[in-house]
Amino acid sequence: MANVDPNLPPTEYEVRRASRSNATAWWVAGLVAVVAIVAVVFMVTSQPAGPTADQVTAAADQARAEGMAQGAAAVQSAEANAQLAAQSAQSAAQSEADRAAAARAQAEAAADRATARSASDQGRDASDTAPAADGPQAPQQ
Repeated sequence: MANVDPNLPPTEYEVRRASRSNATAWWVAGLVAVVAIVAVVFMVTSQPAGPTADQVTAAADQARAEGMAQGAAAVQSAEANAQLAAQSAQSAAQSEADRAAAARAQAEAAADRATARSASDQGRDASDTAPAADGPQAPQQ
């Protein structure tokens, strides 16, 4: 609510609007729009060209050469691994043969000892049961 004195004459205000056209702003906006359109057209039309046939051929030759080099390296690696495996197998076989020879020698020694013990035992048994030549003979049962 406003405090208005009814006895005072009303005050009138005059409102003036400056109606000058703002043509500069419109020109700037139009120029920005034109630049944007030109930029879009440039981006659409300037796509990079695809590779030429010579470039494709060169890339294929390079890939083929790299593949052959990698294949040769893989073959060399496989040969080295095969040689290493053969040496390892030969070493294992030699070690196993050495162990078998040692076991055979131990078995032969044990057999010789057992044969010697058996012969010794048989000799002692024979002497224990043999009659004395001078004395009376024991009765046989």
